[in-house]
Amino acid sequence: MEEILKQLLQGQEEIKKTLQQHTEILQQHTETLQRHTEILQQHTETLHQHSKQLDYLEQRMIKIENRLDNELLPKINALFDAFELRGDEIAKLQRHLDDRLDIIALDVNYLLGKTARQETAILELRRAK
Repeated sequence: MEEILKQLLQGQEEIKKTLQQHTEILQQHTETLQRHTEILQQHTETLHQHSKQLDYLEQRMIKIENRLDNELLPKINALFDAFELRGDEIAKLQRHLDDRLDIIALDVNYLLGKTARQETAILELRRAK
């Protein structure tokens, strides 16, 4: 019976050692889990900050889009309309000036012809004298 008790004590000692080893392993795993939990919390905070920044940037983008739609696009359209109108006015003015130049060219040709005829008549009168 003593031998059985010794075996039981020895079995209990082995169980006690195994439990201590498992306790140490569990403590190591617990420490590792705590470190990972801290890292995850840091990442969560970083993600939260980035989320806030994205929200802020999205609000700014919406403001810029609204300003573009409400203020800038009408001004740009007005500028294009004015540019187009000015182009039409320039084309009209160019046609008018071309017409005037054609008339002036005709008048100059008429005057040149008339001058030539008068000079011919003057020369004939001088010869006739």
